Amino acid sequence: MRPTRLAPRWPGLLLVPLLVAAVASGVTAGERHAGTVLAVDAQARTLTVDEFGANAERRALRVQVPREAAVVLSQRNPSSRELKDNFRDRRIPLGDVRVGDFVVVELSDDAEIARLVMVTLRRGAGS
Repeated sequence: MRPTRLAPRWPGLLLVPLLVAAVASGVTAGERHAGTVLAVDAQARTLTVDEFGANAERRALRVQVPREAAVVLSQRNPSSRELKDNFRDRRIPLGDVRVGDFVVVELSDDAEIARLVMVTLRRGAGS
């Protein structure tokens, strides 16, 4: 009878640093994040958002916003009578996003690149 040989464990150990980095950053590809805009650089196509993460921990999330990403202003439709028409969304340039706006950012498959930036409340607009 031959002794059973265990598979080498070193390939799994190579993944440990990657997992630790992913957990430590708190940002995962494909997630949605929301917060107040701290900075917009339309030329560099970056957006920095002040968000509350897990355990109400506050942090700055900085993402790239490629040209193909949707940047949308979502506004309440006061004349709507149906649930599906409560909001009107329209595309805007990244440069129209302002410091103090409240946004929702949907990440792409890369945790540092936005797929969608939706302005849901303009600075000073109230609730």
